[in-house]
Amino acid sequence: MSKQYINVNGINLHYISKGQGELMLFLHGFPDFSHIWRHQIDEFSNDFHTVALDLRGYNLSEKPSGLESYEIDVLVEDIRQVIEGLGYSSCTLVVHDWGAGIGWTFAYRYPEYVQKLIAFNGPHPYTFMRELRTNKNQQKASEYMKWFQKQEAQDYMERDNFSGLRKLVIDPGVKKGYLTADDVQAYMNSWENGSVLSMLSYYRNLKIFTEEDLRRKSLFPLEEEVLNIPVQIIWGNQDPTFMPENLDGIEEYVPNISVHRLAEASHAPQHEKPQEVNNVMWNFLNK
Repeated sequence: MSKQYINVNGINLHYISKGQGELMLFLHGFPDFSHIWRHQIDEFSNDFHTVALDLRGYNLSEKPSGLESYEIDVLVEDIRQVIEGLGYSSCTLVVHDWGAGIGWTFAYRYPEYVQKLIAFNGPHPYTFMRELRTNKNQQKASEYMKWFQKQEAQDYMERDNFSGLRKLVIDPGVKKGYLTADDVQAYMNSWENGSVLSMLSYYRNLKIFTEEDLRRKSLFPLEEEVLNIPVQIIWGNQDPTFMPENLDGIEEYVPNISVHRLAEASHAPQHEKPQEVNNVMWNFLNK
C-alpha cells in the first residue's frame, strides 16, 4: 500500500492506494480518514486500483483556512479533479458519512463519472431533510451538528489528548474489538496535526436548523430528482447518528438501488463488520 499526494483544486490531498485496474475511490467521514477503508483496500486491490482519500482538512491532506474552503461545491470539485488527475474518466465510488454527503452530491452532478455508488450510513440528501422535518428522533440525533458549529465543540475535542474524539471513535472500537493498538495510534496521529478545526468547518457550513432551512427539499443543491446509476446501501441499524427511516422511500430518488442492513453494526460497518461488508460489495459489483 503506497502513500501519495495529488494536487487538485489548489491544494494537495493525501491518499493511500493499492492495485491496478479500474478506479475504486473511497471517501471517509468525520472524524475518520483514509485508514477506515483498510479492510476494503486490501480486499479489492487485486481487481481494482483502490484509492482512499484523506478529504481536505483531514490527516495529511492540506488544511486551507476559511469556511469557504469547505463548501459543498468545493468538496465536489475536489473529487472530480481527483478522478481526472489519477487518469480516469469514471470510478466505482465508495462513501461514508460526510464522504457520503459529498458522494451523493457528486453522483447527481456528474453521473457520468460514477459507474456504481456504494454508500455506508450517509443518508440521501432528500430523505435526510425529510427526516429532519418530520422525525423527532432524527432531530434529536442531529443536535450534535448544531453544537459542532460552536467553539466549545473544538475545545472539547482537543482537550486532554483528544478525549472527546477518543470517546466517540476509539473507545467503542477498542471495546468491541475492531480497533487494534496500531489503529488507535493511527487515529491519534491523524488528529495531532491541526485537523480538528478543519474537520468542524464542514459542519459550520451546514444550514439545517431554522424553519427556512428545513423547508428546503435537499441537504445539498441537487439539480435532478432521480439518480439512475446502480447504488448499494450498506447500513448499520444501530447508528445513533442517522435513523433507519432515512432509507424509507429512497427508491423514489434512486430506482436502481439495493439495501443491505446490518442489525448489529453501528455507524461504521466497514470496519465493524468488514467481511460481511466486503461480501455485500462483491455481490453488488458482480451483478
